[in-house]
Amino acid sequence: IFYAAHGTESAKGEISTIGLGSLIGIFILVLVVYRSTLPLALALLSITTGLFCAYVLTISLFGSIHLFSLVFGASLIGVSIDYAFHFLTDRLNAGAKWNSVEGIKQLFPAITLGLITSLIGYLGMLIAPFPGLQQLSLFSAIGLTAAYFTVVCWYPVLASKPSKYHVIPAQRALSQWLLVWQQPLIRLVLPFSLLIASVFGVTQAKYDDDIRQLQALPQALQQQEREIKAITGVGGSQQLLLVRADTEEALLQKLEQVSGKLEQSGDFGGFQSISRYVPSQKTQQENYQLVTDLYKQQADAYQKVIQQKQALSALQPYQALTIEGFLASSISETVGFLWLGHIDDVFASVITFNQEVDSATLSEFAKNNDATYLNKAEEISTLFAQYRQRITELLLMAYAAIFLLLLPRYKVKQAFLIVLPPFIAGCAGLAVTVLTGVPLNLFNLLALMLILGIGIDYTLFFAEQNKQTDNSHKESTLLAISLSALTTILSFGLLALSETQAIHSFGITVLTGIIVAWLLAPLSQLAPSHIHSKRDK
Repeated sequence: IFYAAHGTESAKGEISTIGLGSLIGIFILVLVVYRSTLPLALALLSITTGLFCAYVLTISLFGSIHLFSLVFGASLIGVSIDYAFHFLTDRLNAGAKWNSVEGIKQLFPAITLGLITSLIGYLGMLIAPFPGLQQLSLFSAIGLTAAYFTVVCWYPVLASKPSKYHVIPAQRALSQWLLVWQQPLIRLVLPFSLLIASVFGVTQAKYDDDIRQLQALPQALQQQEREIKAITGVGGSQQLLLVRADTEEALLQKLEQVSGKLEQSGDFGGFQSISRYVPSQKTQQENYQLVTDLYKQQADAYQKVIQQKQALSALQPYQALTIEGFLASSISETVGFLWLGHIDDVFASVITFNQEVDSATLSEFAKNNDATYLNKAEEISTLFAQYRQRITELLLMAYAAIFLLLLPRYKVKQAFLIVLPPFIAGCAGLAVTVLTGVPLNLFNLLALMLILGIGIDYTLFFAEQNKQTDNSHKESTLLAISLSALTTILSFGLLALSETQAIHSFGITVLTGIIVAWLLAPLSQLAPSHIHSKRDK
């Protein structure tokens, strides 16, 4: 419970850090780039609407919201602002010629496809068997959808007037970067080199699906746990033996047999069983009879030794100790949880262990003694491994689905160039995480879903610009994508600061993946010669 309390406080702190850091970063970027309070107000409208709708609908669907969902949901700030950046940057670039209705019409195909592909990435997490991840999936999908409709429905009305400031920041640098990506050698060598290096890194990966990675273990609490264990002799092992029988008496007798064999073995250390506090009726009667016989055999002799004038009185009449009576007393407070009672037409109880025991040995012991070995941490860790494999398959299916979705509009070559940068970015994210010495797990593959959903937006907007002849419009697209990447890095990248290893590695994967996705996004533009020949046809 101390670790759980620490995790709760840590999660609250991370929500504040991520949310506040993202908002401050967005404020600074919007004010520096757009130099106006209206874009800032519009950006806040998108963020607030997205988070509010996500929060309310998640509460209505689940009844409550998990802190785990809020930690990642706070990161949604950096994603929900993407559509706003594209609209506001186009408005900045258009100057006095700005027409908000035409502006949103021009953006509509790209942001709609971007929403659909992002939802494919986020909703993929619905298959995870954990309520926190399911909540996160819906929270993110609802928030993005609400932010999208805010941009489409409200921005043309609220930002109908042209911007007073009409200069694209760092226009020369943006133009030079676009020119670099028109070089055939760069378009071939850079993505290919990153792909080879990333795939090599991924092949060196090691996977650790242990659920205990989700729990931050501060040294101070670990020291307290060791001291408590030394004083009480009771540890915190999550290994259990489940023992069942048809009646209470049969269960208590069975517990006595299993406990006796555990003691005889000597391989399992200390353990706790309810039979140590409430013997079976058979054992109680046998003990009563033994004491009665002892009185008969030795009472007279003992009376003479102690020189007592009155004869030693006989025992009180036999009165059995029952489970109900024991559980009703205050003595049972520390061990009463061992008795599970009547469940599914049988009586059940568990035996707990004071220290970690070899799982294979304990499992074999359980099979030989008609008991069931339970280890919740191992069960969920096994589920982690199974769902990690399933998400890998789902991820490949998501890439295929997005590719097929893009084919009618972009044809084979450009659809491939749209999907390739997020794929390379995902491999790079895993490779860098491996290089940091952190083993991969389910959450790193969930990070690949997010990299796909976010990175595909960047390439989609560049692909749409192939139809434009105005270079400055391409520069505004690059600016909007750069701002989106920065805010995403601020939000998801801050997860790398988490004390929890799984969330920390998730943050590293997303941080690296988004940087690479931004770097390779211009690849989705067709080469100039191809564009001209296409237009000539």
